[in-house]
Amino acid sequence: MRKSHCRGALRALPVLVLAVFMAVQAQAVPLATKYYSLDLPADWVVVSGPVKVQEAIQVVMGQKDHKSSAMIIVGPANAGEAEQAAKGNSQRLGGTAPVLRNGQWEFTFEQKGVKGYGIVREDAQSKLLLMLVVSGDLRMASFVYSMRGPYRALMPQQPQTPQ
Repeated sequence: MRKSHCRGALRALPVLVLAVFMAVQAQAVPLATKYYSLDLPADWVVVSGPVKVQEAIQVVMGQKDHKSSAMIIVGPANAGEAEQAAKGNSQRLGGTAPVLRNGQWEFTFEQKGVKGYGIVREDAQSKLLLMLVVSGDLRMASFVYSMRGPYRALMPQQPQTPQ
């Protein structure tokens, strides 16, 4: 009787190993900078970064099937620069006029038929600014709203823009 239990367990072992391997692969991949951390879904990769661009830290991420992408830039700023940054980037991307909602500047854009949105937040006390630009399937990038970090005023919230 014991041999049949062992054989059954050995037959199930490859399936169990495969299930554990797939579960490990499906786990989120952590991304951390000095300003924030977040967990990328298993089907997302860091394309570039974190890299220093002037005084800011930039990260570009993409969904493996090229259905969505996100760019996050955090760096020093003076009070009130979030509005200027939102206006400048919206204009550069051919977007809508930024609107202030829930402490963040939001705008939408479309380039070559691909829709996107931008969010700009600032932490005036820490003199920091965060810019988030998402394009493609906007729902696939919803993990960015689970961002954590020491600068709570920088953490983006789900925009109220049409999705």
